[in-house]
Amino acid sequence: MTYQVRRVRREDWERLRGLRLAALSDPVAHLAFFEPYEKAARLGQEDWQRRASDGERPVFVGETADGEWVGMVGLLTAGTRVEVVGVYIAPEHRGTGLAGRLMKAAIEGAGGREIRLRVHQNNARAARFYANLGFRPTGASAPDPRDPTLVAYELAYGGD
Repeated sequence: MTYQVRRVRREDWERLRGLRLAALSDPVAHLAFFEPYEKAARLGQEDWQRRASDGERPVFVGETADGEWVGMVGLLTAGTRVEVVGVYIAPEHRGTGLAGRLMKAAIEGAGGREIRLRVHQNNARAARFYANLGFRPTGASAPDPRDPTLVAYELAYGGD
């Protein structure tokens, strides 16, 4: 399948909202987000427009040839560091290479800054994927705010 990967723009807010809510309702993918579905669903148009156009928090999407949004990845910028957040691929598009293309866009979008991300302890598939891209454990971890008995491990990009 052919995909276009591009950065989200302000006028894309409704599509961003739809894709984000789909991710938050996915039984596995929601682990990549610390925001609960209920909170995201309550956000208004202005909130979504801000998310779609925030230069410090760019979002990249994967779009099919017929214009369907089927994947996304976000960046949070803090000084010299960028954190990859909200990686999601629609179930029927997993294993197609789209995740790799989105991560390449995110790495390029980081502009040479240090790149970190967190992977949930119950998401072994994501951990393998990130390792294959050159992300390595930093030794840091944090409890999942939704369930403190679960842990998210920090990984750093090594440029492999």
